[in-house]
This record gives sequence, C-alpha cells and structure tokens, in this order.
Amino acid sequence: MSIHSGKLISSIEKISSLPILEGEEINVAMEILSLAGRSISADCLYFYRTGYIEKGEKTDFPLVEWISPSISEICSSLRKTHEYTEEDIETLSRLEKGEIVFSQSGSRVSIPVMKDRFYGVICCEDYSENRIWSDDEIAFLRIVGHSVASLFIFHSLTSAEDSKDLQLLKDTEYQLILRDSVIGTINEISMLSLKAKTLEEAAGIIIAEISGKPGVYRCRLSISRKINNNIDVSSDESFGIPSSVGQIEDQTIEVDGPGYLLSRYLKNGAAYRRLCISMELDSDSTGMLEVIFDGSGELDGSVSYLFGVASHFLKLVLYRVKYLSEIERTRKVSQSLRRATEIITKSLRMERTIKVIVEELGKVIPFYSASLELLDGDELVIVGGKWPDQLDFTGRHFTIEENSPGYDVLHRSEAILSKQAQKDYPQFNIPDFHFIKSWMGVPLIIKEKPIGIIAVDSDRENAFDGLHLEALRAFADIASIGINNSRLHEEVEQQAIRDYLTGIYNRRGLFELGEGELKKAKRYHTDTGLIMFDIDNFKKLNDRHGHLAGDFVLKVATKICGAELRSADIFARYGGDEFVVILPMTDLAKTREAAKRLCNALCSSAVEYNETRFNIRASFGVTSYRYDDTLEGMIKRADRSLYISKNAGGNRVSGGEIND
Repeated sequence: MSIHSGKLISSIEKISSLPILEGEEINVAMEILSLAGRSISADCLYFYRTGYIEKGEKTDFPLVEWISPSISEICSSLRKTHEYTEEDIETLSRLEKGEIVFSQSGSRVSIPVMKDRFYGVICCEDYSENRIWSDDEIAFLRIVGHSVASLFIFHSLTSAEDSKDLQLLKDTEYQLILRDSVIGTINEISMLSLKAKTLEEAAGIIIAEISGKPGVYRCRLSISRKINNNIDVSSDESFGIPSSVGQIEDQTIEVDGPGYLLSRYLKNGAAYRRLCISMELDSDSTGMLEVIFDGSGELDGSVSYLFGVASHFLKLVLYRVKYLSEIERTRKVSQSLRRATEIITKSLRMERTIKVIVEELGKVIPFYSASLELLDGDELVIVGGKWPDQLDFTGRHFTIEENSPGYDVLHRSEAILSKQAQKDYPQFNIPDFHFIKSWMGVPLIIKEKPIGIIAVDSDRENAFDGLHLEALRAFADIASIGINNSRLHEEVEQQAIRDYLTGIYNRRGLFELGEGELKKAKRYHTDTGLIMFDIDNFKKLNDRHGHLAGDFVLKVATKICGAELRSADIFARYGGDEFVVILPMTDLAKTREAAKRLCNALCSSAVEYNETRFNIRASFGVTSYRYDDTLEGMIKRADRSLYISKNAGGNRVSGGEIND
C-alpha cells in the first residue's frame, strides 16, 4: 500500500470517530470535508443535496464547502444562490444516472451519492493543471459523500414515511460497521502475520481472520507463483456460492479501479455478494482475495475500496512473509553451500565429497532420497547418495534412454523439475522406484560438458518448487567442482604411486596399499601372500641391446604377468627389474602356485625386439603373512627366496617351504 493510501485510511478512521450531536450536523460535515480535503491535497471540496433543486430555476439549496488555506480562508457553512446553465443540467442528468463527471480541464470531479435514488453530490476541485484523480481517491470520496449524506438525512428525518432516506441511513450505518470491521481486520492480520514464516502460514492466518467477520459467508486466498507451488487457502473446502444460487448477469458491477469485481447473487430471495480483489505481490507472484457476503447488508464501491485497501495491506504482509521466508531459505542454502565447499576443498576424496554434498543438500531440500550419477560410457552409474530404509543403490547402472529423466537432463543440459514424476516418466512406476512421486535433476558440468547428474526425489507429488530447483543448481555447481577436483587429485595421487614406465604401482604405491592389506589380514585373521621376482640376466640384456631394449622387456613382462593376476592383487615395480605382487586372501600354497604361473607365462612367451627373438626368464621368491608381520619383513623373506632361485640357475620359484 502506498503512503497516500495509508493517509486516506487514517482519514477514514478519524471520520468514523467524529461524534454526531443534534444541531451540529453542518459543523460535523465541515470537519469531515476538512479532513478529506487535506488528505487528498485538494483546493476545494463541497457537498450538496439535490432535493432542493428545481432544474432551470434560480434556487437556494444547502451547500457545505471547504476551501484550502492556500486558496482562501476556510469558509464554514454557506448558502449560495446558483444559476443553472445547460451544462449544469447535462451534468446533473449524468450524475443522476450514477456517472462520475469530470470537468473538461480535469480539475473537478463530481461523484454521485446514491443507492435506490440520487441523494446528493460530492465535488472536489484542484486548480492545478492536469490533476489526475486516482481510483483510491474516488472511492475515498464516495465514503466521504455517504458520511456527509447520512448527517443531513438524519437531520431531515421527521417521520417513517421517508423510507428511502431511512434505507440510505441504514445502509450507511452498515458501511460504517463494515468499514470499522475491515480496518480492525487489517490491523489484526498485520500483527498476526508477523508470526508467519511461510506464505502458506500467512494465508491461513488471513483467511481465519476474515472468515470470522460479520457478514462474511466464505472467503478464499489464492496465490499463483511462476516458480513455486501455488497456494489456495479457503475458509470452506466447498468454497463458492451455494449451488442453488444463480448469478444475476445484468447486475454484475465492475467497481471503479482495476482488480475489483463486485457480483450479486440471489438464493431464495436472499442476496449474496461476491467481491474479488486481485493482488500482484511481485513479478513472480499474483494473488486473488475472494470474499462472499451474506444478505445482511448492501455493498458498494466504498466497501470494495476498503477491501481493496485491505488487499494492499495483505499484499505488503504477504510480500514481507515471502521476502523473509525466501531470505531465510537463501541463508540456509548459503550456509550449507559454504560448509560443503569448506569440507570439499579440504578433503579432495570422492566419497567424502559426495557424502558432504548429500548431507548439506538435505538441510535445504526435503528429499526422500538423493543420488549422484556419473557418466560411464553410454550409461549412468550411481556413485553415492542417500536412501531410506538402509537401501543403497551405489554402483547401479542405468542406460540413458529417450524419455528418461537422465536423458532429458544430459541431452538438454538443463535442470528438470517433475512435480508428478510417475506421469512424466514411466521408469518411476517400476517396483524399485515406485516411491518416487516428485523428481528433480541437474546436470554436473565440467568445461561445458556434462559428466553426470545430481538428483533428488520425494514420495509426494508437488514436493519441490522453483526455489528448491535453484538450490539444487547451486549444489550441482559445487558438486561438479568437487568431483572434478577429486578426480584430478586421484589422478595426481595415481601418478605419484604409479611407475612411469610400466604403469603399475611403484614402491610408494606398493607400501601405501600393501600396509592396508596387512592391517586387514591382522584384523580379520586372513592369509596374504607375497611374490617377489626379477628378470634373469637383465644387466646383460641392457649391455647387449641397450637400455631401450631393457625398458621394452620390462613393459612386456609387466603386461604378461598382469594378465595372470587378479584385479585385487597389488602388482608393483619395486625398483630396476624387481617386481612385487601382494595377493590378498591367499595362503602360502596358492601364492606359490601363482608364482609358478607367472614364471611359466614369462618363459613361454617369445619376445621380439629389433628382429631379435628371445624368451623372458625370471627368478621368484614367495612368502606369506605372519601375525604382526610388516611389509618390509615379508619383502626381505621373499628376497632371500628369490636369490635362492637365482643362484640355482633362475627361471624358478623358491620359498613356500616350512621355515622359509
């Protein structure tokens, strides 16, 4: 509501509180005009009754006039003689039809005061050029006109014969009661709504207050939002005019001013009134306040104006709640993003990154489950997330099919919000995912290319709104950065623990991974085997054929042995032509068998380098884990066995015997 509208409401409150004393009607009327004139910054404001007018003749009639001090001194009650012109007669005719009449210059507006008949005119003049009378000012002047008219009607009543005047007085009293009720409701709503944290809560408070007021049959507040879920709060589940009530089409009234609609209905001879007031909260949200009144009194433009003013208050209240709730949501998102970013930058571990993202995401989005899915060829694989009932979908692969949510996110490279997921995507109707009723997905982008998606879902339809989607986008951004950093970190780590020539683990990688396996063996009392071998006559090979030939043999030997080993085995180049293999969950006998397979695979493979063919031979030593063993200790034992093989001519396996 504007400051000007607030000033008008304040004037209405003052007018309603003025005492009416017998014989003081004109003085009270003067006070009303004075308050009203100052409120709208007019130069002149006056009211006259028409009952004394005889058209075309020089006639005296009562006139109450207020003149701004900037024009002349304030005049009290005057009786003037007026000569009617043809223009005056035409103007009066239009007024009697209920028209608002503006002067040619626009400086004067004349508003009829009428119900069942024409009672008088309230006129307002402004001598400044191009004065534009707002809808609020015109509706305000209607209220002023009714207030002044009621004073003269009350003063002139001498018998019950003047039923029409009595009806106007009755209606005016009803307007005053309703006006006070509206003003009181505004104040109550403004105070109560301060407690609301969401628009839904505020709408509930507003409807509860309005529905309890005199003359209100039903009411509803609807808010339509572009990016959020719509809100519809009603005082009655079956909101609306009763089914047996029919609208009188030719009596529908469009009240002066945009956004107001006053309609009349009849039911068994009883009248209902439906007032609709539109509200634009901001560029993203619009609202509609609908109030249905019973037949206890008449409604006119003055009432609609008051409710229009109320709607301005409601607009401010709702906007404040919306603004504060969004600020609070933004604050929570910012806090979660900051916490996630701090932890991710410190950790650089993929598992930790995903865990933190999901945990912080759950603080700002009420999801049922969440997942991070990365591209693996033409599939998506779940690398982490959170699911109910101790479920875990980590490692599950999905083909990226058309009309699937993953396909839409990745191929459009845009966020997807599905408020009715099972209708939008048939995949959510299969048993594993039948709980998904709402779904959101956002692509994970690195260097303008999608690497996967982050998705959340709910077991309720319409669970997410546009703000939730924006929050998910923000988390997707830091998730992309975090995952990329984790990948780069892992690549660097892999480079640090990998041998540059063969691609298998180096000594550092051997000890980092090997010590972990020994800890497992100690904790769970499991077997772990170790093989150590080197290439026979490797120095002679380098001397005869050169170091490039030696590098070639090392790479070939690595490839041959790698094909014989399990994925769980740790295969490392210990140094030079020496290699170590750690075999988890393998006893000594099976370790020896594995060493023999490697030995046979090497010597049975013919290698050709610079048109020279030869076989690779190697000497092997084996051992197994002993309680409280160290990796260094196991390597020393295997090395002793290796030299036993080498001293015996090479191309054989030693160790594995008792007391080796």
